[in-house]
Amino acid sequence: MSSFESRTYKHPTVLLALMVLVFGILAIVVLVTSNWKESYILIPFAGFLGVVFLILLFSLSSSATISDTGISSQNLLGAKSLNWTEISRVSGSGYRIKLHNLDGDVTVAPSPQLPGYEEIVERIGIKRPDLFDPQESGRMTRNWMNLFAPLTFALVILVFAALSVFESGEAWLAPLFFAIMAVTLWITVFSSPQSITIEGNSIFIKYLFNEKALPADEVESVQLMFQKSRNGKRYHIVIGLPGKKSVRISSMNPGLPIVYLTLKNWHEKNSAAGQMGKG
Repeated sequence: MSSFESRTYKHPTVLLALMVLVFGILAIVVLVTSNWKESYILIPFAGFLGVVFLILLFSLSSSATISDTGISSQNLLGAKSLNWTEISRVSGSGYRIKLHNLDGDVTVAPSPQLPGYEEIVERIGIKRPDLFDPQESGRMTRNWMNLFAPLTFALVILVFAALSVFESGEAWLAPLFFAIMAVTLWITVFSSPQSITIEGNSIFIKYLFNEKALPADEVESVQLMFQKSRNGKRYHIVIGLPGKKSVRISSMNPGLPIVYLTLKNWHEKNSAAGQMGKG
């Protein structure tokens, strides 16, 4: 196995302290300025703030440590650790990767929102590349649960268009809203890969209406990247192709980190560029 120095990944302590301070000030303001005769309004509001506070506290207090001997994760519920040799399988969903021991009674699952999470994924792949064997991956399929948000958005646009036309009589609004909905559906459904199949030194990327075959030597790189949004990091895989072209994969079963490490291993084993990058 490759060796590297121990490193702990966690959110800055100042960020946790700032979050506690902001919620503390907000709670004091609510207590001082509120009319407790109308507590039936305050109780749901306080409950909502409490839930948000606990979610943020749980997220910001989590951490993960990777060393030359193993990996551990910690949150408000406790800490778990596994030596690299104890890991027998991996599972995942969305952006998460979960490491299991042989008995299945110990699992380590670093939070995808940790700073440097992409490096955590890389180090897992370096230490246990055998867990991501391209020959055993089979067919990786799109995670349709990730379409819930964009399809809900498209439905809201459709309803809003119908109400706007009905109330205002402005018929020109309907085509505009339908166009926005169509573009949303095209981006999220039609233009994104539906499945990936590895066969020897080629991968077959299936879209809704066509399929693309990519030999390993035509792939320049396989990278795990992210974008920051209001809801945290949004990860995606970028398969680099000649001429600054690329294929972007944003959701795929059995979890994006597992798909990424499997494709990376496939590229390293079957292409000249991969062998050079590995060396």
